Amino acid sequence: MLAVVLAGGENRRLPITKGLIEIGGKRLIETLLAALSGLFGDLAISTNEPEKYYYLGVPLIGDVYPVRGPMTGIFSALSFYSGRFGDAFFTACDMPFINMGLASRLAAMRQGGWEGDGGWEAAAPMWKGRPEPLFAFYSSRGLPSMERRLLAGKPSLRDFLADGARTLYLDERDVRVVDPQGFSFININTAEDLEAASHLALQNGKGGPAR
Repeated sequence: MLAVVLAGGENRRLPITKGLIEIGGKRLIETLLAALSGLFGDLAISTNEPEKYYYLGVPLIGDVYPVRGPMTGIFSALSFYSGRFGDAFFTACDMPFINMGLASRLAAMRQGGWEGDGGWEAAAPMWKGRPEPLFAFYSSRGLPSMERRLLAGKPSLRDFLADGARTLYLDERDVRVVDPQGFSFININTAEDLEAASHLALQNGKGGPAR
């Protein structure tokens, strides 16, 4: 299985490279890759700043369209790997507490597939009544739909999941079995978010992504 870390955000509210943020004395990108490597045999980073991540020794994939947003990174990575992988797990570089037990449960659900209408295009967990698009699997079956949306200037992943994709959803009750507080979906967009995440890491003895 393939996992891709999305590290292409513009960081308008937090003008630093998110993947290189340190929490608990470790860079987010490094601890994310270490955690993901326990479940996924292949790893990659989606970034338009390859010079910042070259030292990690994993494939770096740039955007094929100049359209802002994570859908562009997902589309680009799926396009690059379409001959080798039919799907991939995607997460953002600023989510410091991803739960690998939850990722494993999502992977098992998506492996069953969905036979209707040619198969599923995405598999995502539900949290507080909404899908979490940056802790999800996306299939290469969704490439045509993604491309149409990108070219039409409609790069919203939530809209894609809700309206445009054949999506498998992991019920919130199942999510809470392994991640009762939803730590997997915490992300860092502001200095306040960073302070809160650092405090949470210290409080819970978490130096990076979760179990």
